[in-house]
Amino acid sequence: MSDFLSRINHPHDVKKLSIDELGTLAHQIREKILETVDRNGGHLGSNLGTVELTLALHYVYDLPHDRLVWDTSHQTYPHKLITGRRDNFHKLRQFGGICGFCNHQESVFDLFDAGHAGTAVSLAVGTAAADQIRRDEHKSIAVVGDASIAAGMAFEGLNHGGEVKPNVLVILNDNNMSIDHPVGALSEYFSKFRTRPIYQDLKKEIHDSVSKLPIVGKSLDSAIDKVAGKVKGALVPGVLFQELGFNYYGPVEGHDLASLIKMFQDLKTIREPVLLHVKTEKGHGFEDACKDPVKYHALKNFRNPQPAEEKKPDKPSPKSFSNAFTELMHEHARKDERLVAVTAAMPGGTGLMKFKTEFPDRYFDVGIAEQHGCAFSTGLAYTGLRPVFAVYSTFLQRAYDQYVHDVCIQEKSVIFCMDRAGLAGEDGWTHHGVFDIAYMRCIPNVILMAPADMNDFRSMFQLAIDQSTDPVGIRYPKGNVPEDLPTSDDPVLQVGKGEVLLEGEEVVLFAYGSMVEQSYKAAMNLRERGIRPTVVNARFAKPIDHELLAELSKNHSALITLEEGVLSGGFGSATVEACLDNDIQFSKIARIGIPDKFITFGSRPELFKLCGLDLETIEAKVEELWSGSGDSKPRFPKADYLASERVPDTRRSSLS
Repeated sequence: MSDFLSRINHPHDVKKLSIDELGTLAHQIREKILETVDRNGGHLGSNLGTVELTLALHYVYDLPHDRLVWDTSHQTYPHKLITGRRDNFHKLRQFGGICGFCNHQESVFDLFDAGHAGTAVSLAVGTAAADQIRRDEHKSIAVVGDASIAAGMAFEGLNHGGEVKPNVLVILNDNNMSIDHPVGALSEYFSKFRTRPIYQDLKKEIHDSVSKLPIVGKSLDSAIDKVAGKVKGALVPGVLFQELGFNYYGPVEGHDLASLIKMFQDLKTIREPVLLHVKTEKGHGFEDACKDPVKYHALKNFRNPQPAEEKKPDKPSPKSFSNAFTELMHEHARKDERLVAVTAAMPGGTGLMKFKTEFPDRYFDVGIAEQHGCAFSTGLAYTGLRPVFAVYSTFLQRAYDQYVHDVCIQEKSVIFCMDRAGLAGEDGWTHHGVFDIAYMRCIPNVILMAPADMNDFRSMFQLAIDQSTDPVGIRYPKGNVPEDLPTSDDPVLQVGKGEVLLEGEEVVLFAYGSMVEQSYKAAMNLRERGIRPTVVNARFAKPIDHELLAELSKNHSALITLEEGVLSGGFGSATVEACLDNDIQFSKIARIGIPDKFITFGSRPELFKLCGLDLETIEAKVEELWSGSGDSKPRFPKADYLASERVPDTRRSSLS
């Protein structure tokens, strides 16, 4: 078998192949994806499902002259392999390597970065509308999944596109899957597409037949118009999109290269809004992924699983924060019938699958619609229920106005449990949940907490349920729950009260959430060198424990705040504000957190080091401030603890 993939350095090379050769290339692309994802991890099923679609698009259209926009873009590995990134594909999702999503700084073929669903239609309609103004001859193409197109923003884009009528092609990639199974009325509507015949123009056929009848033909015209419209709505799967102003075609087979290419060639000449419905199979070409698309959505080591290490019976596996949340939800749901769960199409990722099974009447999946989920939760809270909106920190950003307008202003106690808060790892800047502290704390009527360990998490969850009017945010990272922190002496958690975890002198490590463990480890290391900083588990980003800060300022000269969030407006900023507002004096205050830059992809330890959240940097900063007036030199070299200079524009990989 000829190695066609090694000869594809530009999409123009794809155009030189025959249909049979393209089929061979598709097989080789799948094998490359399987090999790489098995080793590096990443999104599998979605990429295996778009191979033929990707090849057909590049075969027919002149990219990047024509504009191809991918929604969410977790299905773009085939696209990357044929747009000049093949030789570096082995570094997929690795620090300094190839991004797992579109990256506009990585390639001219990636128009926009995308990691959140529902954005592609608006972007494509925007580029197409600009081409109208400039009278440029470009085709704008958006590839959108059947779950993503149900997002509110996607419909806003379709609605506007149908009005301005630009030269745009929206491809509905219908694989009957998102990350988990799609939900909602629109999903059921799409299911009808798979069973009903395509409507070809019922009204025309009726008119042709009736017009041949003498006398009565013309008199039936007006009646036919009314009847045909109603019948059309019953038979035409694409009537929804046609009513929005898009010419609907399909559904068509998404793994038949010849048919796809012919369809794209026909559609290429249409210079008005078109929606093409393409049926694909998530995991196509790999039987295991087809059988279990949820499991094979994103994983690694699936071909040759590594043998599990022999575990000692007295040491159970570490518990992740996601698993801890699952445990708390069940614990409270069994004793409190008011507790209900809300998710935006992420029951697996947020730890709600068991809740869904055990408490189906108290479980709500709103689909990829965080805005609706946020306001919906307020509606639940209005009746006296205790809604828990389980959501990734990065996805809650999509519902910011609802958070302000429909939750905080209404004084309804919605509980936001924010998973993946902090550096999310290999998914990169679109998925890092580093902004929630800053964007949530500036709004009145909210309590913000972050657990350091399981005891904290349990106390915070109970405190959240006990609130009657104040919305509550609980953030926790992608990682395991620490097991070696000192046990709390506080019998009951009080709003806005932190705790001294380790008594020391001179320097205070005032840490929030995941950084409590880092601070404690750093302090223990420093004690071996005669440096004894105090470690505080702040617990709250709003309200800040200013009384504890005032007490600490009496016998400590320096304060270091630590957070796994952005420094701009974050926990450190809140602490400094609390000191200023309450006339609390420290000789020196330093902040350690995420610098004012988008942070690249890589393992969490690599990103911690990049951003100055690692133990070495924390210890160096403590030792620098421990030297007091500077009469003695610090034992570590002076660290760039903010990492503001050493972090480049990290979206540019070393390969670009």
